[in-house]
Amino acid sequence: MGQSVRIQQGGSTDRGLIFSGPANYTGNIAGRPSYFNQVVWYDDFTGKAIDSTYDYTVAGVNSGTATISVPHMMTLTTGNADNDDVDVAMGIEFYPQYDIALEARFRIDDVDMTAVNIGFADATGYAADTIAMTYSGTTLTSTAANFVGFLHDTAATTSNLYGVSVNANSDGSVINSSSAPTDAKLYTVRVILRDNGTTVDAFFYVNTSGHEIDPINDKIGTEITAVARTTALCPYIALINHGESAANTLDVDYIKVWSKRY
Repeated sequence: MGQSVRIQQGGSTDRGLIFSGPANYTGNIAGRPSYFNQVVWYDDFTGKAIDSTYDYTVAGVNSGTATISVPHMMTLTTGNADNDDVDVAMGIEFYPQYDIALEARFRIDDVDMTAVNIGFADATGYAADTIAMTYSGTTLTSTAANFVGFLHDTAATTSNLYGVSVNANSDGSVINSSSAPTDAKLYTVRVILRDNGTTVDAFFYVNTSGHEIDPINDKIGTEITAVARTTALCPYIALINHGESAANTLDVDYIKVWSKRY
């Protein structure tokens, strides 16, 4: 008879698997695990180049690029004109009704005059000089019809990092992390979608020190009915110049995406 051991995080009796001491350096898994019980994608950007043929679509205006940089990060670099942007996305094949989730660790190297998106979008890129969502003053502008994730825009009245969403062209709330990015400050963000059978809700998490997400203390808010549950989305990261004619860069340390299989 099969047995399973439930490992739960987030309480006073947290449990996890820790390989310590000599086990850190020794083969210690017997048998052959066959597959995850979920769809899981993890990229630590340790390869020689971004695979823009199979893994990612890279759309850069005015020679914007996405490259591997040291130490093992993906660096998005915009062109050197105002509103030049660069978008990096995976396939449009992740359905909100399957409880999709995304986590990433990133830093904006020069925060001033930039806007950033990290989350799930309904396209791998948008028209030149636009990204999925921007925030000017107190006005949220959605180029995407469906997007859920994180937004930072120095054109905002208060340029904090926010959780945002748009559902079939209807913008959701602007959920405030109460933290303003500064040059090269590391953040870890996570957005989790939960299907309730008729709509999909989004849960937003931000660790303002770039550490592992603490699901209890790092939650910044929830958006009810965040995106259309049967509209296919793609993991999406974008950087745009907002107010200056100079190249800017965004570094992504890793990206992790997961969902139910069905």
